[in-house]
Amino acid sequence: MTGKEKRKYVRHQVSIPVDISFQDRFYHGWVKNISQTGAFIKVRGSFSVGQDISFYFLREIKIATIVWVGQQEIAVKFR
Repeated sequence: MTGKEKRKYVRHQVSIPVDISFQDRFYHGWVKNISQTGAFIKVRGSFSVGQDISFYFLREIKIATIVWVGQQEIAVKFR
């Protein structure tokens, strides 16, 4: 096995603006990579694993669950 992670779906490197809605608050961020099942988003805010968020990007509203939280970044799984 190589040092690379094996993923079921390919991640595509992007830089797409995104608006996030969570608990009556709104945040602006950037989708930095995306796959068929989720995305990595650079965003400032207070988030926790397991929270459901709504976000608007590419003229579409998506619902996702936060699966990882870092410093000014989150990873989400699409629902």
